[in-house]
This record gives sequence, structure tokens and C-alpha cells, in this order.
Amino acid sequence: MAEVSLGAGVSPPAAPVLRTGDEILTAFAGPGRQRRVTVLFRPLLVIPHYIVLYALGIAVEIVAVICWFAALFTGRLPDGLADFLVGWLRWSTRVFAYVGLLTDQYPPFTLADADYPVRVSAAPGRLNRLAVLFRIILALPVAILVGILWSGVLLAGLVIWLIVLITGTMPGPAYQAVAAVVRFGARFYGYFYLMSGTYPGGLFGDPADADAAAAAAGQVAAGPVAVSPGAEPAQPDAARSAAPPLDAAQPPAAQPGEAVQPGYEQPAYAAPDAAHRAATASWPADPRAWRLVLSSGAKQLVGLFIVLGSIVLVGYISVGVVAASHAATDATRVNAINSVSAAHAKLSRQLSGLSQQITACQSRSAVLSCVTKLDEQAAQDFGAFASAVRSTPVPPSAAAAADRLAAVTGQVQSAFQQLGTATSAAEYRKIDSNTVVPTVDQFNSAYQNLGVALGAT
Repeated sequence: MAEVSLGAGVSPPAAPVLRTGDEILTAFAGPGRQRRVTVLFRPLLVIPHYIVLYALGIAVEIVAVICWFAALFTGRLPDGLADFLVGWLRWSTRVFAYVGLLTDQYPPFTLADADYPVRVSAAPGRLNRLAVLFRIILALPVAILVGILWSGVLLAGLVIWLIVLITGTMPGPAYQAVAAVVRFGARFYGYFYLMSGTYPGGLFGDPADADAAAAAAGQVAAGPVAVSPGAEPAQPDAARSAAPPLDAAQPPAAQPGEAVQPGYEQPAYAAPDAAHRAATASWPADPRAWRLVLSSGAKQLVGLFIVLGSIVLVGYISVGVVAASHAATDATRVNAINSVSAAHAKLSRQLSGLSQQITACQSRSAVLSCVTKLDEQAAQDFGAFASAVRSTPVPPSAAAAADRLAAVTGQVQSAFQQLGTATSAAEYRKIDSNTVVPTVDQFNSAYQNLGVALGAT
């Protein structure tokens, strides 16, 4: 067993912790009576903690970077920085538990371990350097799961909040389920910030074997518990005495001669009323009380949290995809309007210049030859505009209008090419009236329709 690393100023240990590694451990006092007024205003009451934790979070990020380099080269965290990270984990876990209605006791403003209904035990030790190097990648799946869990808890939280507000206490299965999420979150942050090398687990509680079930039910050993190195202590059936069952694994009392977790004082460990103090008077001395054994109902609630959170995640992704699609469509639409408008303005300038040149041709002897050459140039200008329209991306809703404009522009190009081949004034006038004029009218109409489709008009 390894002992918990203590920060400066923390009182000596007073309760046992069964530890065979560096996994983040938590202990919960169990559901108790809560004042309805604090339940009603819980989100507001916790705002001061949010402000402090936000500031601490900035420091945590800086310390985490330093610790990452230190762990990468030395395989462990510097003691002082590890103590700070563990203190932050305690503080944030207490706040999460308070917001999650696991206790009515207001969280203390301290990094140190405190006499509070939710306790955290961390034992930073040796770390695998390769796992440290890829910690962000390794932690990503758990980070997603934690986000899903908290989203599910928030959705179901309204119902839980109403139950606690009306009855003054949280049902046992709901307490266990929320406690499991809080513990899993603490293990994730402990792993992500290198306070533990043990991959987060235990979301659905610890194994419900006979000894664990006895600890979770609050049964008390009649005598000292023998603990072998690296093994869980065993209790003969005859050595157990019956005690009222509790809804979650309870924090332990002191056990002589064993490695301990800081700060437990019985029965002042978080008893908000006399009834709860009476129930918790039989909290087991067995260090396995740090284990959390969930009932079938609690496991179903954890599963419900995952389902609800997944729905939120899918909804969030769907909204994001739709928003991104709309943003892309808007960007494409604006770009199409600008591009087609610029090409049309260029075509208008070119045609205006050709019109002036055609007027000048009237003073020449070879009028028809002069005009037909300018018509050939007009055909090239319309061809360039058609290419610009075809190469401009447009939203799907305007694709048909853009294709129609490009097709009609091609017809106008062909009509001017025919004018360029006219050999007589009569043939020129016939092509102009029968081919050019109708296609130009169609061109103008198609251009206006594209503008409507793009929302430019």
C-alpha cells in the first residue's frame, strides 16, 4: 500500500486507504437531508467557487505543462507541483459533488484535504514515460465520455433537482449514479494531469463481491482487519456485525496500524442532521469503504446518463454540421454573387466599347466588314462570360439558374459568331432580328433569374 501525498499544512492521516496502485480514490458520505433553500439556489451559491476555480484552472494549465516535461524526463511529478494539482482536484471534485446535490455542506475554499462529505485520495508516483508522451491522445476517448456523462447528468439533473427540492433528500440509486460520474470525472482529471498513471475506470462501480458488498452495506468488523501487501483484507463472516445498509460506499473511520487518508473525524464527517449521524455512526473501519458498489438501479441510471449525453452530443454535432453547412452556403452564395456580377460588369463594359466602335464603322467604306469583326469580338466576350459562370461555385438551390444562364450565354455567343460570317447587309439584318435579339433577351432574363436564385435581388 502506498500512502497519500500530503500538501503543506495538511493534518496527519486519520483514516485507512486500501491502495495497491496510484488510482484516484473517492469516498462519499451517502445521501442525507438537504435544506430546500440551498437546493433551490444551488447554481447561484456555487458561483464564487467557479470564479476561484477558473483562476486556479489557469495556474493548473501552466503547472501541467511543467509537470508534463518533468514526468517525460524523470518519470514522476515534482512533489510541490503534485501537491498543488492534487489540491485542485480535491477542490474541484468537492464543487462538482455540491453542484450534483451529493451534499448540502458548502465546499471549503481550500486546496488541502478537508472534513467534507466527499473526499479524494491521490498518490502520485512513478509514471510510464511513453504514456506521458501520448497522454492527450490516450485521454481523448475518456474526455469524450466525461463530456457525454455530464451532459446526461445535466439533462436528468432537472428531475433529480425537483426530487431533492420536494423531498429534501436524493434517492439512493440517483446518489450512487451521480457519485459514480463524479468519481469517474475525478479519475479522468487525475489521469489527464498526470496525478495517476492508472487509466480511468470504474464508471459502473466496483465489483460487487462479498467483501466489497459488505463494505458498501456498512457492515462493521468486530476486530482489526489483517491486510497483506498488495491484497485486500478479508473478514470472517463471524467477525461481522449487522448495520443499517447505506446507499453508497461510506468514508472509513481510523484503523490502527494502517496507511491512512488525511482528515477523517467521526462522526463530524458531514452529518447534516441527527438521523444521518446515527446512520453513519457504523461507518466501517474497513479501508475497502473507499470502493463504490452500485445497485442495479444506479447502473441503469449511469447508462441513462450515457444515452442522454449521447443524444446531446449527436444533437450538438448535427446543429454544428447544419450551421457549418449554412455558413458554407452563405459564403458560396456571396462569392457567386460577387463573381457573376463582376463578370457581367466586365461584359457590359466590353459591349459598350464595341457599340462605340460600331458607330465609328459607319464612316468607313467597308462598313459590313468592320461591323462583323466587332461581332466576332462580342462573341468572344460572351464566351468568356459563359466560362466565368460555369467556373463559379453556386449553392445547390441556384445551380439550375446558373446552368441556364451559361447555356443561354453560349447561344448568344453562337448568334454573334453567325453575325460575324454575314456577307451582305440583308443577311446581317436577318441574323440580327431572328437570332441575336431573341437570344439577348433570353440572356437578360436568365441573368435576372440567377440573381433572384442567389438572393441578390
